[in-house]
Amino acid sequence: MDSRLRAAGVGLGVGVAGFIGGNVIALLIALSLSAAGVDITPVLNIVVSLLFLTGVGFMGTAVAYLRYRGIPLRSLGIKVPSIKEFGLVIGALVASMVYLMVLGSLLQATGTESANNQIADLAVQNPEIVLYLLPGAYLLIGPGEELLFRGVVQNRIRESFGAKSGVFIASVVFAAIHVTSLVGTDASAVLVSLIGLMGPSLLLGGLYEYTRNLVVPILVHGTYDALIFLALYAVATGTVEESGNAAAAIVAVLP
Repeated sequence: MDSRLRAAGVGLGVGVAGFIGGNVIALLIALSLSAAGVDITPVLNIVVSLLFLTGVGFMGTAVAYLRYRGIPLRSLGIKVPSIKEFGLVIGALVASMVYLMVLGSLLQATGTESANNQIADLAVQNPEIVLYLLPGAYLLIGPGEELLFRGVVQNRIRESFGAKSGVFIASVVFAAIHVTSLVGTDASAVLVSLIGLMGPSLLLGGLYEYTRNLVVPILVHGTYDALIFLALYAVATGTVEESGNAAAAIVAVLP
């Protein structure tokens, strides 16, 4: 029991440490730039957040933990996906998009609201931010979050709980960390958004467990986020209407 509690505690602690550390560094950098007379525009704010939350906070925490335990990075499974694994990437993306569209359509049909996402709100007001989010999805968000939450958190919990529990608990930790990006005091709206996040998160964890190749969930995660950003851009710029289409359904449940 003690080993399980320790594994769960370490898994949660590493995830929280990466999140808090990255945000603190990003805040300090933003304050330093502001003190130097630099105008912190929404675009610059996104760039700083991407670089220091995912690039330094998530990746840095993951690498530091692995070095502390003497675990080589290559042991996480970092290799070029096979043809079968590329097929899994495509299948996972289709399943994730269908999941979001079905859930989003249900929310629209029933008038149920999800919590607002800070990045989504910012992108609606400044659609050009999406131009920075798209490469960031592949270069920073996907690699950073998967390295920390699948490569470190899931593997650590798996050591004491087993594969299935490792996938589930790591997905819960991953979803819980994202609560801070949701805006609104309505607990039911936050819960709806977390349900939207849990489905793809469980799929990412399952893919990593099945393939033991971290590049597979990284590709799925990066493309998944890129598709969401494109849907958000389409709605924000009026390219598509705000209801009755796939893009709007995805945005409706954006976690």
